[in-house]
Amino acid sequence: MDTDFYMLWLSNIYGVGRKKIFQLIEYFKNPENIWSADSVELSKIEGVKYETVMKIIKSRNEDNIYKIIENMDKDNINFISYFDDKYPKSLKNIYDPPLGLYIKGTMPDDGLERISIIGTRRCTEYGKSVGFNIAKDLGERNFVIVSGMARGIDTVAHKGAIAGKGKTIAVLGNGIDICYPSENRSLMEKIINNGCVISEYPPKTAPLSYNFPARNRIISGLSRAVVVVEAGLNSGTFSTVESALENGRDVFAVPGNITSKYSAGTNELIKQGCPPITSFDDILFELGISYEEEEKEKYINETTENMSDDEKAVYEFLSFEPVSVDEIVNKLKKDITEIQYILFTLEISGYIQKLPSMKYIRKLS
Repeated sequence: MDTDFYMLWLSNIYGVGRKKIFQLIEYFKNPENIWSADSVELSKIEGVKYETVMKIIKSRNEDNIYKIIENMDKDNINFISYFDDKYPKSLKNIYDPPLGLYIKGTMPDDGLERISIIGTRRCTEYGKSVGFNIAKDLGERNFVIVSGMARGIDTVAHKGAIAGKGKTIAVLGNGIDICYPSENRSLMEKIINNGCVISEYPPKTAPLSYNFPARNRIISGLSRAVVVVEAGLNSGTFSTVESALENGRDVFAVPGNITSKYSAGTNELIKQGCPPITSFDDILFELGISYEEEEKEKYINETTENMSDDEKAVYEFLSFEPVSVDEIVNKLKKDITEIQYILFTLEISGYIQKLPSMKYIRKLS
């Protein structure tokens, strides 16, 4: 039995935390020695209570561990421990790293740059559009997008990365055999095919609320930088920000409407000194990553190269904030019938999106 076997065993002992287990590993030099230690040896360690000793001893059941491995194999779930060469180096160096990671899919190469894109679950159309497009732009440039597969900004970040043909990692706060939220089942499969879903929690672990703040340290720990798209002042997103700053990661914020409660947190981050981000170029600049100007120009022109001049004018006036027909008419000084026809053409061509409020935005994909 190898080290990963014993680390898998340790990660499945309910009620014994990561810090305590790492304390045991440090004392016994390796996880195999914990398996072999008797109750007297275990009790010698400072802070290890009798209850913990009993949990460890009672959990030593090879048949149970092999049954877990068998079930994981059936579900195509892999496990890499803290001591495995495949364990992400950036995660190994954070405060309170996971004992190991349960993985479904393929972990992107450690040499690729990873950026976290996070934000509120109850996001606006503006937030969805910005999050999607930044992720898509970064994905097209071979960045790995890391997020938590929650509703809102997390969801559009993963979708953007996939639309950009990039890799993405979803870090879950539950077992990876459970899709949470359930409506993201199709997205989860796409993530697995374009990267991986990971969790430090064993299969069958329910999505309990206290798992998610702990999950957030993994999101930031995997990444070189964290981009916050939309977040209220009391958003759970800030636990990821705190972990990022604690572990020396860069934190960037997307500016938002000063009257929007969904941007109050991001605007506050900017006031506190976090660089404001309005496009992928800003992220590359802040990280000191060069990007050829000719490639940038080519990328900007790709969307509009097949449009007529009038279509380009309308498209370029639109943004990721909803705009009414009257605003477009007033800006471009054209007849409303002509503008409506152009909007219809752009919509059926997939360039823009019509909202229920009879306003328009640039389309997410």
